[in-house]
Amino acid sequence: MHTQTVPDAAYRSALEWTDPSQFDLPVAGSPEEAAMLAGVKTLFEDYTAANLSTKVEQVYAKKVYFRDAFKQLDSAAAIREYFLAGLEPLEGSEFIFNSIARSGGDFYLDWTMRLDFKKTLTGTWEESIGVSRMRFNSEGKVIFHQDYWDPTDIVYKRIPIAKQLIAYVKGKM
Repeated sequence: MHTQTVPDAAYRSALEWTDPSQFDLPVAGSPEEAAMLAGVKTLFEDYTAANLSTKVEQVYAKKVYFRDAFKQLDSAAAIREYFLAGLEPLEGSEFIFNSIARSGGDFYLDWTMRLDFKKTLTGTWEESIGVSRMRFNSEGKVIFHQDYWDPTDIVYKRIPIAKQLIAYVKGKM
């Protein structure tokens, strides 16, 4: 597994080739900008196999830089397969967008992720907060997606040895 916060060569390269100054982006606050962001929101707010199967490649460009706490990917097809595989241990999932901020051509999406795991009682939702930094191309598709969130409480604690280690470390702080 990689780290999501070390600015490695792939990250630096992605910052260069996705530089917003190279793309024709919608004006801030415009209906075009709202439509572009609505595509992302629609994808994640209906986080189901049917929706992901059809919409990932409508929202993400074929070539993309994607990095979260677990994976670094470079194509919309790979992202689709990764998202679909992530549904396997889940009874249900939700993403709630709390706010979206724009700085030049960078967009920051503040979200709450809610997961209902199959191995727990149905309706036992676990929540985690995070932020995604996104950049778009001239066609309004995501070309850069960097997540910032801490999976320790919601995911890693499901691994027995990791659960014990996390509890120990948190107890020492």
